[in-house]
Amino acid sequence: MAGFSVNESLFVIDMDDTSPSILPVGEMLPDGITIGVDRDRGEEFAFYVSEDGRFDILAARPVLAERWVQEGYLPKRALQIHCDESGEIDCYLLISPSSHILLRLTDARVYGSRYYAHLVATSIWSSRNKDPFINLRDGILCELYGVVLPTYTKTPKFADVALLINSLRGQYDEEDLRSPSDFKDGNGGLSRMTFNESMSKFKLPTDTIEPYFHVGEPVDDFVQMAPGATITGPLELRKEYQIFATDSDVVLLAMSSAWAEKLVENKLLLNMDLKNVQLGRDMIKVMAMPRRKALESFDNRHYGINQQEVYDIALALYRARQKMPQASFKDALYVQSLGLVLPVAFEGGSRGEDVMLLRDIITTGPFAQGPFLTDVLTTAIAIVNSN
Repeated sequence: MAGFSVNESLFVIDMDDTSPSILPVGEMLPDGITIGVDRDRGEEFAFYVSEDGRFDILAARPVLAERWVQEGYLPKRALQIHCDESGEIDCYLLISPSSHILLRLTDARVYGSRYYAHLVATSIWSSRNKDPFINLRDGILCELYGVVLPTYTKTPKFADVALLINSLRGQYDEEDLRSPSDFKDGNGGLSRMTFNESMSKFKLPTDTIEPYFHVGEPVDDFVQMAPGATITGPLELRKEYQIFATDSDVVLLAMSSAWAEKLVENKLLLNMDLKNVQLGRDMIKVMAMPRRKALESFDNRHYGINQQEVYDIALALYRARQKMPQASFKDALYVQSLGLVLPVAFEGGSRGEDVMLLRDIITTGPFAQGPFLTDVLTTAIAIVNSN
């Protein structure tokens, strides 16, 4: 699992005091979200946290936000208009669940999480596909849409591989300052090979499984949920399944036929919900999932959970145990949008293992807002232990 427990972006104040605040703390937005913390700001943008801690809010001045839409980094629907007292548009808002990463790319720290490392890489690839020459050094990492939003600063460029390495480095490691010109090919691009080399440098597991899909492959060919979207890279590569990011708020779950059929046999999935995709001689099963919901292995957690989501996990474990009394869920795939836990090991599990797993999730995170009180753990375990 990820080696970090709290979304530190909610607690770190790193602010350019010369830049004026865009939104006042205490303002209630039309959808009822109240601005609670002025977290960080740049010249044309600012980060806020909602009063209840459930949302991160990125406010961007119109010139910057409209350029993101025009150049394809964000769909127009991702941004909410905000007007000043005179009725003029003073900024656009991107509202992201606090379970997701929304911060300056230079502030991103992976802390040993394979998923987070893939997130950084796929977001860089996504932006690079929009503009091969854009400067991402001062960009904003937006997990919800799987993209690094450029801020169009005039600072010197960092090579893409240096941007990844800086997210992988520890607290006391020096920053990688290499630019594209520091590399023999004048590029310093981020490929699967340089991704694995960077992971090895920090003693993190490398990718050893060939991905089903490649960067830039259109999603429309097999999924209609995200028209115009393309694959931006893998978030998880396993023998049984692979998870792919797209340049939209949709992710793809691609399953081996053997694993999918086993899940259908055990009534955890329905055949009618699975899209058949032929890859050479192999047939795989594909499902499109909303990126706002957790889709991750219990042994590689990244999604920041809140109190309600603790109970969602407990209920999903309970339902899965009822259907599969012998299965082990400690490294199962959790699909929050379906309320399912999909095991990769169909024997060797027990209800006692479920309690230990849930205890680990609740006590170590990662959290959306902060650690939970003891009564949350007690209630969640009671759900798992129900007859």
